[in-house]
Amino acid sequence: MEPARSVSVIIPTFGKRELLEATLDSLGRQTYPAEQIEIVVVDDGSDDDTFEYLRSLDTPYALVPIKHEINKGRAAARNTAIEASTGDLTVFVDDDMRCEPDLIERHVSFHAAHPGVVVIGSAVTAPELGRATVFTYLDEMGVHRLPAGSVSPARYFATNNASVERRHLLDVGLFDESFRNYGCEDTELAFRLEDDAGLRFMYCAEAVAYHIHTQTLDDVLAKRIGSVPPLLLLITKHPDRASELSIDVLMPPAPGDSVGVRLHKLLLAFSTNRLFYALVKSLARVVWLRGLSRDVMVYLIACQYRRGLRLISEENSS
Repeated sequence: MEPARSVSVIIPTFGKRELLEATLDSLGRQTYPAEQIEIVVVDDGSDDDTFEYLRSLDTPYALVPIKHEINKGRAAARNTAIEASTGDLTVFVDDDMRCEPDLIERHVSFHAAHPGVVVIGSAVTAPELGRATVFTYLDEMGVHRLPAGSVSPARYFATNNASVERRHLLDVGLFDESFRNYGCEDTELAFRLEDDAGLRFMYCAEAVAYHIHTQTLDDVLAKRIGSVPPLLLLITKHPDRASELSIDVLMPPAPGDSVGVRLHKLLLAFSTNRLFYALVKSLARVVWLRGLSRDVMVYLIACQYRRGLRLISEENSS
């Protein structure tokens, strides 16, 4: 029998001690051999006692706590953790996930069966949080739209539950630390893993982690406005991906637009007025409309992106 593969779990954290406790507790109950697991947690400038808590823990796995004195962003925090890690397989988990006991074992087994891939696990809302429209949408997006075990587009890569060999991360240069705001740093890395390292992405539905959301519908929508700058940075770095990400239709009209894109832009401009937005947002809170959650949320998020783009345009013109 071959020896168990060494695994490093990478967790950036910022001001979420209670949620982090649940994450680390779940990782302490893994079926994979504890002696082959190290957990590298980077406290990215928290102003609470997170780092002291980490240093006081007695865990069945090797715990490597690292402190950033100032907040540098999730890309930089993950890079610090990767550079300090020693496992040949890197598993990404966020600080608000409760992992199933076989999570790491599932990732390792999937890599053994499918060499040379990036594995995307299943990250779903913790059942005790209920089934609000925003949670239903989040649980149906990305890889959850695919059959289990299928090849996934690189854009579905999310670092709340995913794994890749450490050597591939080093080969492509880790995360781009120019991404400081919320969002897109994982997508940008995924595009380089696909384009530069030639890796495929696959969905392992059996590797499950539960997301302990602390966000309301308003929180999720507000984050989308804040994520516009990194989204624009992503498109600047990977302009050929704008259509794949459906970002082209959110940009201002341009002379090179196709007829289809032009019509889509006109429709969005007509339908994203404040009154219609307020009406749809109120519908998002109606439980019996849960079956329309994806369409409702896609519309609301598109409105937020357009709003964010308009704010940036106004700032640049002032």
